[in-house]
Amino acid sequence: MIATRAALTDSQRAAVEHTKGPLLIVAGAGTGKTRVLVERYRRLRQEGVPAERILLLTFTEKAAREVLDRVEQEDYLPAGERFVLTYHAFAQRFLQEDGWLCGIPRAFRIVSEVRKWELMRDVLLAQRPAHLFHAQRPFERIGELLKLVERAKQELITPAEFRAWAEASAGVDDPVVGAQREAAAVYAEYQERMLAEDRLDFDDTIYFSVHLLVAQPSVAIRQSQRFAHVMVDEFQDTNFAQSRLLELLAGADRNLCVVGDDDQSIYKFRGASVANLARFRAVFPQVQVVRLEENYRSRGPILRAAARLIAEDPDRLEKRLTATRGEGTPVNVLTAASVTDEADAVAAFVKRAIEEGRHRANAIAVLLRANAHLHNFARALQRSGVAYQVSGGRGFYQQPEIKDCLAFLRATDSPDDTVCLMRLLSLPRYAVDAVQAGRWARRARDDGRRFFDILQEAEDDGARRLCDDLQRFAAQALRLGVDDLFYEVMEHTRYLDLERFQGPIERLQVSANVQKLAELVAAYCDEHQDHHLSAYLKHLDATEAAQADEEIAPLDETVNAVHLMTVHQAKGLEFGLVIVPHLVEGRFPASRRGEGLTLPDELLKEELPAAELHLAEERRLAYVAITRAREELVCTLAGRYEGVKDWRPSRFLTPIRGAEARELAAVSLLVPPAGGLVEVARQVELPLNDAPPIAALSYTQVDTYLRCPQMYQYRFVFRLPTRPKPQMQFGRILHEALKDALGSIERDKPLTWAMVDSAYVAAWARERFCAPEQAPSLQDLGRTYLRRAFDAGDLSKPLLLEQPFSLRVDGLRLTGRMDRVDRHPDGSYEVIDYKTGSAKRAADLQRDLQLGVYALAAREVFRFDPLSLSYYYLETSERVTVAKPKERLEDDRQTIVKVAEGIRAELFPARPDRMKCSGCDFRLLCPSAAV
Repeated sequence: MIATRAALTDSQRAAVEHTKGPLLIVAGAGTGKTRVLVERYRRLRQEGVPAERILLLTFTEKAAREVLDRVEQEDYLPAGERFVLTYHAFAQRFLQEDGWLCGIPRAFRIVSEVRKWELMRDVLLAQRPAHLFHAQRPFERIGELLKLVERAKQELITPAEFRAWAEASAGVDDPVVGAQREAAAVYAEYQERMLAEDRLDFDDTIYFSVHLLVAQPSVAIRQSQRFAHVMVDEFQDTNFAQSRLLELLAGADRNLCVVGDDDQSIYKFRGASVANLARFRAVFPQVQVVRLEENYRSRGPILRAAARLIAEDPDRLEKRLTATRGEGTPVNVLTAASVTDEADAVAAFVKRAIEEGRHRANAIAVLLRANAHLHNFARALQRSGVAYQVSGGRGFYQQPEIKDCLAFLRATDSPDDTVCLMRLLSLPRYAVDAVQAGRWARRARDDGRRFFDILQEAEDDGARRLCDDLQRFAAQALRLGVDDLFYEVMEHTRYLDLERFQGPIERLQVSANVQKLAELVAAYCDEHQDHHLSAYLKHLDATEAAQADEEIAPLDETVNAVHLMTVHQAKGLEFGLVIVPHLVEGRFPASRRGEGLTLPDELLKEELPAAELHLAEERRLAYVAITRAREELVCTLAGRYEGVKDWRPSRFLTPIRGAEARELAAVSLLVPPAGGLVEVARQVELPLNDAPPIAALSYTQVDTYLRCPQMYQYRFVFRLPTRPKPQMQFGRILHEALKDALGSIERDKPLTWAMVDSAYVAAWARERFCAPEQAPSLQDLGRTYLRRAFDAGDLSKPLLLEQPFSLRVDGLRLTGRMDRVDRHPDGSYEVIDYKTGSAKRAADLQRDLQLGVYALAAREVFRFDPLSLSYYYLETSERVTVAKPKERLEDDRQTIVKVAEGIRAELFPARPDRMKCSGCDFRLLCPSAAV
């Protein structure tokens, strides 16, 4: 008898115990669907289903991490790799394995949004289609076309299908049809150009996966046999292509479980459709349907308001949620005269809730309909001295630190840029008085001279220092790619000297944003052959033209601050107090926008139901916002926003109010500020929570902390950028080559040197090497290493290759990956790790923590016994085998525990050492650096 948690309700238990055939779980908001998925996973494991035969798909990486953490906590059975992934992560892995069968290169990468815009721009410039291209406004329809291509892929429409339709409709004299015909040709060439660069977008991963499974029945059979059970969260958010992928993965057994709620389908803009719930029941007519209707999140008044609102949708699936947490405070409806009063009243309400102890700051969320509406509430919270963080808000390139960084790059490329120079002069490193800088700028303009030349002549240390810095950077720009140049700028100017920022949260946010900029620069270099600074700045211009602004870098959940976010970003979250502003007609519900260029109706795979209306989705979006609240809900509106008209209250307010809402007037919350309204220019200090529990650490994190806790803080807490190192890249290239070569061995296809060399050449081609002058010699050296190992007969087919593991150490999850595992004829196992450095003696490796981690994982996760541990040194083809007795393994376990305790306690003392500090990426930042 399989043990099931006693707290499960009858409906939850029915969902958990149904393990054969298709299952649809209609899970209302807050009804414990994640717990049901985890319990169902646990039950399957207890029934003997291996972890690697269960596929659990989610929509976001955050959701995948959370579900995986829950699964790891509940399932204590030994497991190798767990397949808890997003749709796109699964599809990428599938295409990396089998995509070559449909012409997809193994080394494909995901294209960035800006590169997609550039590709579409190039196609339009090449084709100049009459309906879609205007010489004076050549790029105005790029966004529209990219959206059309996205929808075509979500509908599984191939370029060939689209062109065939275009040819068949050649005689139709209609400008809309004409534009669609031109779009067919644009789609075809756009796709060709992207594939020529070995790039795919996220929709491509699903699109090609489905086409491959349909075109190759043997692959489809193999995939369906690979996973005995498939589970899917948030099924109502799937598009047509994703639904088809699930149907193909289900196989003959059809052990497919989907969890969905049509009331929470809010992603029509990315192709999702509530029609997929009906489609699922049509494709799987024998499906068992289980309804979860007991809500464990919201108090009675909140749930009743949500129920009244969503009941106005006549086409929804019948469900009646009941509150299990009893009654609470009535729903509040706050009315203000203006948008400023509305925001200030919200800030006052939030501040009072925090001061009275009703809610912690991070248990409060202000949920907006649109990103553009966040600003007023951010400034109001600043004025009230309330700590806040913007989650997923746009405007990354407008952040002060990003403007500073880009000013350095632009001034390096163009020292005539007075605006950038003025901005840089105000930085603490130069500290030039703004009035004096303005005088110099006026003098340069009056005299017809370069501002830079005036600065060089100035009797001011800050001005001369800036000129010296820019000349230094300009010289470096002649020989460095923009990614390395950016690192040099940050290092030389000590921009991220954390002592100059006020408090830990500002430090975290600034360093997180700069780290993200470094990643974006590196991503640019991955996508473009020209790494010069000037080329990157042109790319930035394209980014601006594409309106491809990035989200502000997210902070960790350790921040005790009010959440400002859109309703879409709040999906799947919950808060003690939720405030939903702007409930007026035209804002929430938002006004309907035209869809622009659409796909021909003849190409759509299925007809959308009448329920796919704008207002219905807006209602579902409001429902999602309301059901994020646990204890309190406040809905707000103002009589005046932009313009002079009076705004009508939202139609959603009538059902939300019902007969029990409490009315609040903004004036009752507002306190006139002494001396007039004061704008706060800087974000207030955001206090950190107590150190959060650490769910997982990687071996790299443990090793970094042991080498220097201060280095760990810079790298993993503040997330400062690090520069690539030739040695690290060389080692990665060799590991990639070995993985690909050994992975290609088959029973009837023994490994040849040509296969090894081909894998090595491909690995180099994929790597953007940071030191081109070293590349030729390292290429020859690596080839020598591999040839020696091949000639020695050491490159045989392993039992396991690049095997990930998740090891429990006293409640902590330690993750890592083994290079290879061999099983010998005598039944023993050997874990082998490849090294590119000089060989060490076995006696010196007795205390090696990495080998200890491998031993613990091999024995406790995979049950390998008897076991030996070896380092294979490629430089000499020498294999050094190390014995790890139980007492050594216990020492290693305690070392890991102590590291975790130090990180939890935020103990990050520096451990200066001349050798270590000389190679540290943070040596010019660290006050304790021994260099």
